[in-house]
Amino acid sequence: MILVIDAFNAIYKFDDLEEHMHRGQLESAMQGFIRRMARLKEAWKKPLEIHIFFDGKKKQGDETDRESVGGLKCYYSHDRSADYLIKQYLIACKSPGEVRTVSSDKQVQHFAKQSRSHVQSSEEFAKWVQEVISAPGRDPESKKQDPQMSARDMAYWMDMFRGKKGQK
Repeated sequence: MILVIDAFNAIYKFDDLEEHMHRGQLESAMQGFIRRMARLKEAWKKPLEIHIFFDGKKKQGDETDRESVGGLKCYYSHDRSADYLIKQYLIACKSPGEVRTVSSDKQVQHFAKQSRSHVQSSEEFAKWVQEVISAPGRDPESKKQDPQMSARDMAYWMDMFRGKKGQK
């Protein structure tokens, strides 16, 4: 799976990171988000490529436009918007069906759907991240449970498969 994340859209869905944003601690919120995504990648246990798109610069005066941090790819939009960079990424993507675009921005969601990417709101994403991190290796999206069958039902089906039921 490939995650394409509208970072500032998602940061506000994590209470602790939102608090940093309200206090004007932008860099701290960004670093906290990157650390959380690194924990997600570690907990997921399946191949996971994460692309994080931030509006603006990494920090004031920094001209970095992209970097790799612990296997995560971070992009900084500078004078453009993160939305623009996300759209450019989706246009260039060779396998959009493997991409999950994370944003609550309606225009980004619409573009992602048109690009055949899966879409997840930032709110849903935050819940998913918490579930994955709290139960490493388990996919919270697969709610499949082994159904329990009574001994009577089991005997019925065993007889059916052996050809004993329904014979005249």
